[in-house]
Amino acid sequence: MLAAFCAVAEELNFARAAERLCMSQPPLSRRIRQLEDLVGTALFVRTTRSVRLTPAGALMYEHARRLTGDLGYMLNSVRELARGEGGALSIGITPSAACSSLVEVLHAFRHAHPNIALDLREMDSVLLSEELRYGRVDIALMRPVAAHESVEMTVVHNEPLVFITRRENAYAGSRVTLGQVLRHPLVGYDKTYSPYLHGLLEQLLAGAASGARIVQTSRLPSILTLVEAGVGAAIVPQSMMHVRSDTLHFHAIEPATGPMAQIVVARPARGRHPAALALMGALLARRQEADRDGQPMA
Repeated sequence: MLAAFCAVAEELNFARAAERLCMSQPPLSRRIRQLEDLVGTALFVRTTRSVRLTPAGALMYEHARRLTGDLGYMLNSVRELARGEGGALSIGITPSAACSSLVEVLHAFRHAHPNIALDLREMDSVLLSEELRYGRVDIALMRPVAAHESVEMTVVHNEPLVFITRRENAYAGSRVTLGQVLRHPLVGYDKTYSPYLHGLLEQLLAGAASGARIVQTSRLPSILTLVEAGVGAAIVPQSMMHVRSDTLHFHAIEPATGPMAQIVVARPARGRHPAALALMGALLARRQEADRDGQPMA
């Protein structure tokens, strides 16, 4: 009804307004009369030659124009959200995932969906699993920690573990054996905050003839700071090679059959956020592309 009123108010001609609305003139005239009955006063002065707004009609048009504009914006926003093309998307990301090439997927997704407001929240995977469980984030890139059954996880990234030292303590080659690694005091992972990487490190060292000397535990990226400070060397996911390469040196560990560090895309099992589903699709497409190429996704 308001759209019909605005069309007549702007055209000041019932025939042109009806044509604009793709309807015949009699139903349009009935709608205007119904609106006038509703507000209790005439909105138009009609003569055989002209149509003009009454003072009440002019005031009505001022408000109706804003209302119809807001309604159109609301409907467009809702439709964009339903199609996964608009709205807001909260994305949790663990610090080590933030250093991986998955960030390129986020960049491409943002470029392809400029009307989606991305809210990135960096925190540890343990905390992210709880944020997902209670619906405080829509989707997350994290390590595969144990999570509530209401959280679904899908692997989207695999990378080897590498050995890091300060540059002046680096070995001559680009590769080291596990035996060489164990000659160094190591900075390990805090089991409370980094249970997945803690378990992965234990798995890697399980077959070693001599035990590792863990002199301190922490979490990424603080472990890199401890290595820079000379506390010890460390074993980290390969994606961390992109961080502080001016002071740290990274070595591949032989044999190359050790455990791979995974990053998963996680979301509430019952979550149907359209933009989250679209982002998950983009991440899975990248995973499939990497699988076809036979390349580790570091």
